[in-house]
Order: sequence, then structure tokens, then C-alpha cells
Amino acid sequence: MREWQKKFVRAIYEPHNWVNGRLLRRVRRAILSIARKNGKTALIAALVLVHLVGPEAERNGEIYSAANDREQAAQVFKVARQFVEADSELSEIIRIIPSTKTLVCYANGSFYRAISAEAGTKHGLNPTFVIFDELAQAKSRDLYDVLDTSMGARSEPLFVVISTQSNDPEHILSKLIDDGAGAKDPRIVCHLYEVPEDCKDVFDPRVWKKANPALGDFRSLADLKAIADKAERMPAEEPKFRNLYLNQRVAPISSLISRKEWTACAGQVEFVEKEEVYLALDMSAIVDLSALIMGSAGDETKVRPFIWKPEELLRDHSDRDFGSGNNRYGEWHKAGHLLVSPGRSIDPAVVARKIAELFNTYTVLGLAYDRWRIADLLREFDRVGLEAWEDKGNEKQGSGLRLIPWGQGFKDMAPAIDALELDVLGRNLVHPSNPVLTWAMGNAVATMDPAGNRKLDKDKARFRIDPAVALTMMCGLKSRDLNSVRPSVYEERGIIMF
Repeated sequence: MREWQKKFVRAIYEPHNWVNGRLLRRVRRAILSIARKNGKTALIAALVLVHLVGPEAERNGEIYSAANDREQAAQVFKVARQFVEADSELSEIIRIIPSTKTLVCYANGSFYRAISAEAGTKHGLNPTFVIFDELAQAKSRDLYDVLDTSMGARSEPLFVVISTQSNDPEHILSKLIDDGAGAKDPRIVCHLYEVPEDCKDVFDPRVWKKANPALGDFRSLADLKAIADKAERMPAEEPKFRNLYLNQRVAPISSLISRKEWTACAGQVEFVEKEEVYLALDMSAIVDLSALIMGSAGDETKVRPFIWKPEELLRDHSDRDFGSGNNRYGEWHKAGHLLVSPGRSIDPAVVARKIAELFNTYTVLGLAYDRWRIADLLREFDRVGLEAWEDKGNEKQGSGLRLIPWGQGFKDMAPAIDALELDVLGRNLVHPSNPVLTWAMGNAVATMDPAGNRKLDKDKARFRIDPAVALTMMCGLKSRDLNSVRPSVYEERGIIMF
């Protein structure tokens, strides 16, 4: 074993406590996050044998290595089997059952089995030791949760995760790393090997060791350099290089705003009555997310999101977008981050009432909107008594709420994206860390025309980006107004100021 491996193993197995006259291992959860090709599978296989027949073995133990698919599960079993077959002593005491990817030690009644998320229900297991390979690639947290909640009957249970990072800040692995990295809980160990996201030159070989502790040893420097050269030649390959080989929490496709920059803009957001604000609305499809973003009109762009989902589709769409059994939309709604519209579709009346409420509470300078389903919304404005007029860039045509149609092509979105980036990079934007908005910003991908103009591309985005679209439009409208001469909101409402 190499020193970095020994450091991880010692952190798990050395701390002990006396409990009822017994010396018990203190650590219950451990995470090792490193880049690919740094010997994760071999380390997993070795730890499996430590708990099957080694110093951590106990009578009637159940050891499981968990993987996301059958092929990955077979790799862990294959290496464990090779260890056994290569050692005469192990071969005498361990029976290999290839058909079920199982190793059995009859002397102590324990067994090891490689399982995958495809292998059916895991309820009823009673593991002493679980090690999860590449949790970052799990499409849902079902397998993790079943295994994690099945260890309560054991006196010294241990759950180890060895994986590269997930690009999704809401993924279970990201949550575990964030919890472990800042935890003062002595039962948790987290060793994270990553190249920092603020690294100025990710193609400098001198920084690669931070995420690849085996580099220059059994991790080939030449191979990693070839991968880096390809990523440097082809910008589309860079995010994958940074995620998988530098272990950075970045999406495989470049996001519009990096996670680091977005996180740096988080803060307390407060609005006062009659404060000047801008609104932007992306209604999207009737069964998916609809987003209304409010932003302050002052020098600082304070942001407050209002995001809706059909109430009866929270579970189904969580399964669709995040994997079976992952009720993330339901959790967001329960925590107050996501609003719901009754039924199985977004009722425009719900959105119209919220806009009317904001119009009556604040001084709304304008609402930018995508033309999709706007006719439905205007009918609801009439029903709730909200006057509105469409600003077409010429003379004022009415009173009440000023509506600005906002195209989704390069013409309108390119300056809006520029305005959003300037606000973020200049730290003029402050958002309340709403996880739905943060998730959408991580999903947002911009495409570019030959002239260098950009627009948000829903087709290239992995998941929903509607809140990000609304935020971009709001920043674009604010920037457009600041760079043009327009009547004051008081003049628009016919109010004479003395």
C-alpha cells in the first residue's frame, strides 16, 4: 500500500472507543474521493477481504460492494477473486461462487457479494460492511439508502464510499462530501483529493497530483497528459477532463456560470415595500417548471425566485429527472424552495396571482416574458384585475404592469447573458441559495453563433433550466433599461411627484 492509502485506512480503523466493556471502532462512514485510474477497485477488493477473513472479520458477517451496473460490480468481484486465487492460504478458506459474484468463508459464516442497482430489491440485507464504488454515477439514491438504513442491527457497521465527485451539488455524494469535509463528528472520515476549482491552469501537470495521488506511480503520467492535451485542443472535452481526472465538481458540459462563481454570490436577500424591482417569467410547458424571478433595480441585483411544479407530478418527475425513488422535487417543496400548482399542470391563474401580489407590494418597473403561453396569462390578469400593457419600444400604450416580450434567440439573449455574467463576476448579484435555482444554473448551457453571440440552449441542457432562463431575462431587462431612456414608473402610473 502507498502512504496515501495507509493514511485513509488508519483514519478509519485506528480510532476506538470503549463501549460496555468492549473496544469498538469509532468510524461509521468514510469517503475517499479521488480521480479515475488511481486504484479504487483494488483498494475496494482489499478492504472486502479485510472484513471477510482479515482482522475486521466477525462471525456471520455480510459484506457488500455496491456498484451502479452489473459490469462495474463484476470488476470489483473480479479483483477480489484474483486476490483469493493468487494466495494459497486464502484459497483454502474462501470459496468462490462466480454465478452470484460471491465469496464465502465457512469458518466464520461470513460472505461477500458484489451487487448492483440492477439486481432487484436489497431490502432484508443485514450488512456489517458496505463499500460503494463510484457513487457519483448513481442516477438515484435508492441503492445507497437501502444499504445505509440496513446496518442498524450491527455493533460496528461501516459504510465506505470511494468515488470521483459528482457534478451535481444536490447529488447524495456531494452532500456526503460537504458534510464530511466540515464535520466535527468523529464517526465520519472524508479524504478529498481534488484540483481546486480556482486553479489558474488546470493543464499544468504540477497540479494534477492533488487529485491523482498515484500519479507517476501506478497512475500513468503519460496517459493523463494525453487526455489533458486532447481537452486543451478541444474545449468541449475540458469539463469532462476536470470532472473525471482532476476530480472537480463541474458538469461534463460547461455551465453558463461556474459553481464557484455562483456560490460566491450567495447571501441574505431582503426587499422592502415599494422597492423598485424587475420581474421575468418563463412559463415553460404546462407540466414542467415555470419560473418567475424578481430582481432589485438598484446597483446591487438582489434575486428572489418563485418556481412552480404541478403538485400531482412531484414524485413522477423526480423519478424522471433524478432517478427512481428520488423525490427531490417533493423535498424542495417541503423545504419551501419550490411552489406547487394544484393538479397535474401549471395553472396560469396561480402565476398571475403571484405577479399581481408583487405588483401591489413593490414598484415593478417591468416584466420580461417568453411569448410561450402568454395569452393564457393575460386572460388571468384580466380576472384578477391587473392592468398591463406591452412595451414595444415605442410610445406608451397603456397603464399598469409594463410587459416586455423577450425572444429566446441570439438577439435578445446575448446581451442578457452578458448582463448576468457581469453581475455575477462583479459580485453585484445576490441570491438566497435556493437549491432549485442553483440546480437550474448548473444545468444551463450556452451555445454560440459564428459572431460570438450566445443564447441558452434547452436542448443541450441535461435537466431543466427554466429558472436560469428567467434570471437571465431579468438581468437583461435591467441592463437594457439602464442603458436607455424611459419614463419613470410613476409617470407610467400617472402619478405626479412634487
